[in-house]
Amino acid sequence: MEKEPIVSIIIPTYNRAYIIRNPIESVLAQTNADWELIIVDDGSTDDTKEVVDSFGDDRIRYVYQENAGVANARNHGVSLARAKWIAYLDSDNELLPNYIERMFAWIANRPQTVFAVPRAHRTQELYENGKLVKLIDDSKDTPPGIGIKDIFNKKLHLDTNGFLHLRSLFDEGIAWDPEIKAMEDWDLAMAIGEKYPDGFLYVEEILYNYHQRYGGDGLVSNSHYKDWADIFEKIYQKHKNDTMLEGQTWYPERVEKWSRLQKEFEEGKLPPYYLYYFQ
Repeated sequence: MEKEPIVSIIIPTYNRAYIIRNPIESVLAQTNADWELIIVDDGSTDDTKEVVDSFGDDRIRYVYQENAGVANARNHGVSLARAKWIAYLDSDNELLPNYIERMFAWIANRPQTVFAVPRAHRTQELYENGKLVKLIDDSKDTPPGIGIKDIFNKKLHLDTNGFLHLRSLFDEGIAWDPEIKAMEDWDLAMAIGEKYPDGFLYVEEILYNYHQRYGGDGLVSNSHYKDWADIFEKIYQKHKNDTMLEGQTWYPERVEKWSRLQKEFEEGKLPPYYLYYFQ
């Protein structure tokens, strides 16, 4: 019987043939080679499959599905995973070469771990006509010293990239929610954390690069201020009875903030959302 890998890494993608080599190469460069990579193509119409197939590595599995959204794509990937542990990577970001090695070194010292997230090198990047015109280092959004309550209190920018959890959670019904269109990683972390508050591990090492691109093809680039008010409202309503959410201070403040910014945008006082951080 074929040995199971230590981790199954899931990359959902949609029409990212032009950039998907970067995340794949970052997985191939891992110092621990005991992995499988599952790329779930969510209905691409470009040559994503040809790019993936060009690597010719048996550890890389390409799966096509009709377009159903990123949550369904990730859930599909998990359903096919063979490893005990699941990790995620977006199709425009990269894991650092020692990601797997260091994540499991930390877990070895904390065997009660159910899910773990590392720190990141984060950048906010503004593109015009496909060219980078401005970059802001935003690594402060993954600060040291984070605990489980900080997730519920929105004290860090939780991200899908590098997010690691036991595959068995999906057998318990904890999965990506297709109804949550943004900050779905935060939603999933709260679902896990409410059930396993002692199972959270914050790996205080920078182990991936996160590029928040504005002016491109990503969801955030095409968002409006009101979208964030709506998603904060939706996540709060979903989790408001969580015991771990007691004492939170972000609701309703975040909803009110983004609703106010939408009004200011409509009054001509603010630029479109994708330019907000680059004023």
